[in-house]
Amino acid sequence: MKIVLSAHFDLARPVMFIHMDDKNLNGLVDNFAGMFSAYQASRKTGVPVYFTNYEELEFDGADTVAKNLDKHTLIIVVDTTIDAEDKDAYIGNAYGIDTRELKEKFADKVLFKDGMYEETQDESYIYGEKYGMKTFYFGVPIPDPYRDNPDVFPKPGPYHTDENKVSLHAIDKTTQILIDLITYFQNK
Repeated sequence: MKIVLSAHFDLARPVMFIHMDDKNLNGLVDNFAGMFSAYQASRKTGVPVYFTNYEELEFDGADTVAKNLDKHTLIIVVDTTIDAEDKDAYIGNAYGIDTRELKEKFADKVLFKDGMYEETQDESYIYGEKYGMKTFYFGVPIPDPYRDNPDVFPKPGPYHTDENKVSLHAIDKTTQILIDLITYFQNK
């Protein structure tokens, strides 16, 4: 099975920089935590990765990529999530994929959300709904500072605040799960 990773690099709001130190990725971590994970998984598995633009607008990048892929390609959309609960990764918005076996194999590490969550608001919608390709959303967990400190972190909320951070260890753990998922699909 041909597998492709898709991660978007556009920003929901303008920022001057994102900072990485020896422990954390700091700032507007949405998008970039997913990009770092997709990059590492691609390098370790040889699976191609497309870094798309305009996910925060009209999905033009994903739309262009989809037009250039074989219809039988599995696209794993790698992004961030605040909904992984106590798990190291998140899978949702599955199109054309029976997740029952995945749930059995990865339930201890991955939160699976059945059905469509914000179904028209990420690239899986373009690949799965618009083009009928097999796809799912793979989320790298990031903190939700707004949930715990609504007075300190007012809206726009956790995804688009430039005062967030995610540990590099968390990104690396999630990347290993992504690598294991890729290997699982390559061996099917």
